[in-house]
Amino acid sequence: MTFAKYSIVALGVQPYINALIVVTLFRVISARVRTIEKGPDGAVRLLRWTRALTVLLAMGQAYGWTILLQVQGALPEMDWSARLVVILAVTGGTMVLVLLGEVLDEIGLGFGNGVVLIYALGPLATEFHRLAATAAASPSLEALYRPLGMWTIFSIGVVAASVAVLLAVRRISSNESENPVELRILLSGVLRPPIFATGVLFLPVALANYVSVENPGISAWINDHMTSYGTNPWTNTAYTVVNAGLVIGFTYFVVAIDFDNVPQALSDVFNRLTFICGSFLALSVVVLPVLEWNASIAAGRGIGLNGFDVVLVTAMIIFVVRSLEQPRELSKTPPVLMSRVP
Repeated sequence: MTFAKYSIVALGVQPYINALIVVTLFRVISARVRTIEKGPDGAVRLLRWTRALTVLLAMGQAYGWTILLQVQGALPEMDWSARLVVILAVTGGTMVLVLLGEVLDEIGLGFGNGVVLIYALGPLATEFHRLAATAAASPSLEALYRPLGMWTIFSIGVVAASVAVLLAVRRISSNESENPVELRILLSGVLRPPIFATGVLFLPVALANYVSVENPGISAWINDHMTSYGTNPWTNTAYTVVNAGLVIGFTYFVVAIDFDNVPQALSDVFNRLTFICGSFLALSVVVLPVLEWNASIAAGRGIGLNGFDVVLVTAMIIFVVRSLEQPRELSKTPPVLMSRVP
């Protein structure tokens, strides 16, 4: 694949999403950041920090991207000035998307989550391209009927489960109010726990890429076993269990960040809801894609399912529909996707 086939928005808005998450962590570890947030212009200052951090993260990711393209042969050897031009162009593309998301919010089409809406469009395009590539590589359409059937069944199952969980609420009686308190089942949102888990599990892969030249054996072992889709069923199972456990663990972490002043009387309820939330994310994002992959292979051809993408797109569709149905209550009601950030 040549470099001419890539776009200047190749990074998408992933650096901005990462910057949002980092700023959220700053709120937890820094009392000064929490004080700034509570100030009259705190939200504006944090937004500026998020934008600045997005630029830094995008430039770092763009640098790694150019190195990867050189390894793949899509880019020739280049000096620092040529590499800087590519980095600045790709970083600029990301910031244009961020600006577009904020413009969508200003004109009322982003419903306060314009950038995340743009972020959710990426999985749709990826799924279409991947299915098209699978169909093109198949010797006949008849050979795809059963694998596509398995993919469709699992996809519908994940969507149905996502809708049920995203719309579910838990009503709790409160002594301080006559009206019951409604808590969403999906307290953590859908973005942060899987992204945190992916970040932890990516560390061995990054190590494998770093030592691939000096220690090809270690690199090959990591790439073969640090996955749910390798040749060894035992390491596949172990990796899947660890991944699911990390998603559940980070769900507790995210909920603890967002709801740091939970009354003691509600702590048990929050713990139960957090476990349900983490279990759903682990099942839909980690376990079901692995089961679908093996089922489609048994049906004749492996067709991958990205559970995270399915859940994210479903969440954004529900969020947009709710925003259109209740435009006046949008500013008063937390969106289905996030509490403070995704």
